[in-house]
Amino acid sequence: MTTAEKLSMLKTFLKITGTASDTELSVYLDFAKKEILAWLYSGKTPDDVTDVPERYIPTQVMACVAGFGLQGLENQTASTENAITRQFKYSNMLEFIRANVVPYAQVM
Repeated sequence: MTTAEKLSMLKTFLKITGTASDTELSVYLDFAKKEILAWLYSGKTPDDVTDVPERYIPTQVMACVAGFGLQGLENQTASTENAITRQFKYSNMLEFIRANVVPYAQVM
């Protein structure tokens, strides 16, 4: 899947139209890609790997949704204010990625 297709998917989830947020959302996608690869390969990403494996594209996009949602209340699941309690399920994109990507293991 191309970066443009991922960006389109992300914008659909976030209900964003137009191109005003494209640069910011592209940074989210790039950050999520780098973190997924680092987590997946324990910081030793092979030189021939340049994008997340196909099975982790939904995780990359949803990590961006979770990270972008932290700007507002979308990802919140607990907080207390005026007798109203909210709390976030994932505190950041990294936590979402680490909960949803299984690192490769290798026998040494």
